[in-house]
Amino acid sequence: MQESQNIKVCNCNIPPKIQQDKMFDAIARYIEGIPAKECVDDKEYERRLAVCEDCDGRMGPTCRYCGCFVLARAKRRDQKCPMPGDNRWDINKI
Repeated sequence: MQESQNIKVCNCNIPPKIQQDKMFDAIARYIEGIPAKECVDDKEYERRLAVCEDCDGRMGPTCRYCGCFVLARAKRRDQKCPMPGDNRWDINKI
């Protein structure tokens, strides 16, 4: 994640001010480009997205805590929920 003038911006190279139809295409291309070994499986991906769906930090397609597109961040194995002080994706908290 990059910060630009205190505005958090996703570092997956998808422009933050992109039209919605183009945004989903760009996120799909980004996810397709992630090597399989760096991705969570579909079940974990859906679980993460469900956690984000109920989060107050969700701002449309992005997370207010990190600026990332939730659909892109949730697919990467090495990512954690960016909520300050609480990794809500932690499987051990279920």
